[in-house]
Amino acid sequence: MSNELRKLLSRFRALEGVEMAAVVANDGLLIESLARPGMDVDAICAVASNGLAMAEALGREIDRGNTVQAILEYEQGLVVLEPISVDAMLLLIVNGREGLGQVRFLVTLHRREMTLALEAI
Repeated sequence: MSNELRKLLSRFRALEGVEMAAVVANDGLLIESLARPGMDVDAICAVASNGLAMAEALGREIDRGNTVQAILEYEQGLVVLEPISVDAMLLLIVNGREGLGQVRFLVTLHRREMTLALEAI
């Protein structure tokens, strides 16, 4: 896979609390990831693609446009889903809310680079 994409994902993994950073095709197939040991990355990516599809469907139903970012909050952490191209999304699993601002900032900062790295594959 793309070394550039892997390098970008490592910037997210370097943040406190980010357990997984992945680029996932809209059909749920893993493109690239960095995760803590023991995570079933393929299974998580397959399910996460349904989360983005749900957010897109809701946006259409309530006439709010395309999803820019979806954040799902759970008792023990967050899942951040952000489309980075027509065919793929960034998936982040974070173990707490404390670093959410920094995570969102990095997504915005590196969005274009991720898109370009994805196109290069």
